[in-house]
Amino acid sequence: MIKLSQRILLVDDNEIDRITIKRALIKSTSPMVVFEAIGFSEATKLLKRQQFDCILLDYRLGGEDGLDLIKEIHREGLSDAPIVMLSGMDHEPTRLSCLKEGAQDFLLKSEIDTHSLVRAIRYAEERKNVTLQIRYLAQHDSLTDLPNRSLFIENVKRAVTRCRRTNALFAIIFIDLDNFKSINDTLGHEAGDTLLITISKRIKSVTREEDTVGRLGGDEFAVLIEGITTEKSLIKIAQDLLNTAKEPLTITNKTIHSTASLGIATYPSCANEATALIKCADLAMYKTKKNGRNGYSFYSEDLQILADDYANLKSDIYDALARNEFELYYQPQIKSSTQDINGVEALIRWHHPTKGFIPPDQFIPIAESLGLINEIGDWVIEEACGQLNNWLSLYPDLYQNFKMAINISAHQIRQIDLKGKICRVLNNNKLPYELVELELTESALVDDIGRCTEKLGEFKDIGIQFAIDDFGTGFASFRHLQQLPLQVLKIDKSFIDEICSSEKSYAIVQAMIVMAHALEMKVIAEGVETIEQATLLQALNCDSLQGYYFWKPMPARDIGQLFHHAEQTFSSNISKGL
Repeated sequence: MIKLSQRILLVDDNEIDRITIKRALIKSTSPMVVFEAIGFSEATKLLKRQQFDCILLDYRLGGEDGLDLIKEIHREGLSDAPIVMLSGMDHEPTRLSCLKEGAQDFLLKSEIDTHSLVRAIRYAEERKNVTLQIRYLAQHDSLTDLPNRSLFIENVKRAVTRCRRTNALFAIIFIDLDNFKSINDTLGHEAGDTLLITISKRIKSVTREEDTVGRLGGDEFAVLIEGITTEKSLIKIAQDLLNTAKEPLTITNKTIHSTASLGIATYPSCANEATALIKCADLAMYKTKKNGRNGYSFYSEDLQILADDYANLKSDIYDALARNEFELYYQPQIKSSTQDINGVEALIRWHHPTKGFIPPDQFIPIAESLGLINEIGDWVIEEACGQLNNWLSLYPDLYQNFKMAINISAHQIRQIDLKGKICRVLNNNKLPYELVELELTESALVDDIGRCTEKLGEFKDIGIQFAIDDFGTGFASFRHLQQLPLQVLKIDKSFIDEICSSEKSYAIVQAMIVMAHALEMKVIAEGVETIEQATLLQALNCDSLQGYYFWKPMPARDIGQLFHHAEQTFSSNISKGL
């Protein structure tokens, strides 16, 4: 049976022939939607935009023939739809050449009527399904169901073609399991197969849907990653692959601890041809094996330097806490209506003994990948609350409307005992709960909104407030703000940067403030760097301002001096015109 509402692509440069074919299809008992293309170029554009159930293709297309289009469809992977070739010539070699190139049926135009056309479409569809099944079996690994070496190489070839046209980058990560032979030898091949199946699923789970994961043979896998913009992003992917490979696995009541060695090659810096690129990734993997396994290496020397730096930071960050290399800086927040300091945000800094200052955006992802972020986060909470206790003993006036803002990671919010842990720190420092404000990025909130709603509700019940940080940069909406028990909204710096020069940015910021106030939330603008921005935000009734126009993040001792010279400080800012 022909499927209901079949989408048919009719490619023919002869208008009379197209009308004849459409009339025959209209008389079919099954409804069909016919899309028309008069030539090669128009057909490829349609095929790139949408999928079709069948392609009716004229053998003659002006200066080109239908065989060229079939070749283009297969070369670019434009469609898996069955193809019925139409021709006015009753020529046996032509029929055979069409079928050899990939058409599923051939029909003379002189024989076209509703019955013959519908039958040709139905037969073509059945033949195509059989062809696809045979091709799938030939191109996929029977154990893991992943693309095999042949299909993986074909996908890499297509990536080369695409990226050659667009000057884009892509990478291949070659994965080899460490000591796989010993598992086969000690536990048997069935256990080895179970491990391979599990590893294949784990690799798929940490890669994107658009990435190609293949099994090249034995215990060798590979990942084709397109759409990369920086080499650093590959480091994160490689680390995720290593982490998932070493997760323990129980087989026949025995726990197996497996690891993997990775090799990374990038197009076009390492090679500009598919098999050569895979070879580069393979060679990089062997370099990892020589260096002790359970790691990754880049084929490119420049990228390898970057990877080595990353590996060194991984090693150093384990000792950073014990060596007191972390320090908290504090950036003041200004009450818009009075220009008083009404809070500070605690920001972690790493003073490396040899590399100097390392920005948080470099070491925080490493800490997360190593499972150290909770330990570092605990230290931040302890340090910030201890410092707040010290300031309150020296400057009692801070008890009035002052907040210590502390950033909480997505990993920390998942901790079962987070509430108890923070309460213990606050109680040990004799701090009122309402003086502490915890900040979460909107991506962390939206990723698990159900759990976050429950968690934040527990904190709200005891007086600890939560702020949503970097609002506007992710996928959070005002509907999420309604659901979540949040008290503060922080507008991201990217909107503040253009608030004076872009009407759209101004309108967005204005809408954020109005909506937040309607939800009884306070609003803080981050990244205020000019008097014009500060004045405009004040006019929009933004509650608090934070940014370099007032103060950069600074050590605790400098914040203490601000408190000590508060009157002079505020007078100085007022004289700036705010």
